[in-house]
Amino acid sequence: MKTKLVVAVIASFFLLVAGAQAFHWHLGYGQAKHASKEFAEVACNQEHVCTGYGVGSCRRASDSRIDCEIGLFYADQPQAGEEVECNLMLHWGVDHSGTLALKNAGKPHCFKVT
Repeated sequence: MKTKLVVAVIASFFLLVAGAQAFHWHLGYGQAKHASKEFAEVACNQEHVCTGYGVGSCRRASDSRIDCEIGLFYADQPQAGEEVECNLMLHWGVDHSGTLALKNAGKPHCFKVT
C-alpha cells in the first residue's frame, strides 16, 4: 500500500513539473526583429511627414521578452536638408496563447540630424 502511494506521489510531482514547463514560452529574436520592422513601416506609412524608418538593436530581457529600438525619420521644415529622428523602444513579449504581442512602447526620443 505504501509503495503505491509513493509511486502516485512521485507521478503527480512529475506531472505538475511537466505542466509548469508547458506554460513557459520562448520568444525568438528574429520574431521580435521582424515585428519591429513591420511596426515601424506601418507607423511611418500612417504619417505623411515620415520620410523613412529603421530598426536598431534588439536585446533579450528574458526568455519571453525582447526589447527592440526603432527609428522614424521626418523632414524638418525650418532648415532645408535637416531631418528629425525619433527613436522608440518596443517591448515584445508572448501572450497567454503563445503568440507574439507588443507589451509596451516607450516614449519617443526625438532629435535633429544634420
